[in-house]
Amino acid sequence: MDGLVFVQGTNTLEETAYFLTLTVRTTKPIVVTGAQRPFTALSSDAPLNLFNAIRVAASPDSHGKGVVVATNGEINSARDVTKTNTYHVQTFRSHDVGVLGYADADSIVYYRAPTRRHTAESEFRLDKIERLPRVEILYVYSGTQPGLAEAAVQLGARGLVIAGVGAGAAGNLNTECAAIAAEGRAVVVRSARVGEGRVICDSAYQEPGMVAADNLSAQKAAVLLSLALTRTSDPQETQRMFDQY
Repeated sequence: MDGLVFVQGTNTLEETAYFLTLTVRTTKPIVVTGAQRPFTALSSDAPLNLFNAIRVAASPDSHGKGVVVATNGEINSARDVTKTNTYHVQTFRSHDVGVLGYADADSIVYYRAPTRRHTAESEFRLDKIERLPRVEILYVYSGTQPGLAEAAVQLGARGLVIAGVGAGAAGNLNTECAAIAAEGRAVVVRSARVGEGRVICDSAYQEPGMVAADNLSAQKAAVLLSLALTRTSDPQETQRMFDQY
């Protein structure tokens, strides 16, 4: 086998792609694709997306790129891509970092390659894991009330991802999240709900013991945190993983 095409619905396609790029140890191309309009719909994007995904998987230039998402003629990195529209076919975008390349009529063309660790370079293994640790996402908004983080931990969450406002601020959840992190009851990761830009280790927003998600979305941060928890619950070691992946 020279490559693999993985087809699924688009709702959580980005999370599947990122999980695969963190766990499948290979340099062979793995291409994830889906469709906004089903085969039975007028002007379905399914046939062309599947055709182009096969072309991308068969391209020698796709080797070593990690898992990619091929839709609407574009090739995006599994780490960076996210669904941005409920119905339009131009939905999978990589925001400020851009596409890896294109699946055009004449050829498969790449203009850049992922620089973070993935696939063959990943340290994560699933062969001895029966169930991934539970991680919950806490979405912060202007009316967020305290208690959500404590409730998640009480329900068995070993990791919490804050989808914070602005640069990752936890708002009214900050005090309880800081206490949970300090007591080691769960690993707390700060991300932002904004959609673009990095969340950094900044003392103005981040309490000791918390982890910064860099530019990962909350849902991608949850995928990485769940895998990280199979190896460590140390915040510094978890931060190292977020810096590398």
